Amino acid sequence: MHENERLSQRFEDIGRFLAPDLCALPGILENISREGCKIRYQYPVTLDVESDYEAKITFARAASGTFTLLCHPQWVHEDGNNTEIGFKILPSTDYSRLASYIVHLEEDSASDDLDIQTSDSVCQIIK
Repeated sequence: MHENERLSQRFEDIGRFLAPDLCALPGILENISREGCKIRYQYPVTLDVESDYEAKITFARAASGTFTLLCHPQWVHEDGNNTEIGFKILPSTDYSRLASYIVHLEEDSASDDLDIQTSDSVCQIIK
């Protein structure tokens, strides 16, 4: 599956992605969904596309600490010294916690959409 073929909504979120079997240094979480995530490393990373990787993800907005998830690479894109990887999230230790976190992101997104619609209608009345 390529990064443009999404099964569910992705949310822009930032965090730290640490998978010691992949790289000793952490990557940067760029977005997340129930099924997967996109990670960026600001250096070249050698990836075994046949392997699963246990990752510890710490979300910048989550007060509930680090999530331990099993991830399988779906695609990799290298651009100079940067490496982007799309992972599928497999059933794992904190998958139910991730699902709850995604619900929170969905609610925040719906609230943001409502605020934007309200702002638009207010602008139309002022005109």
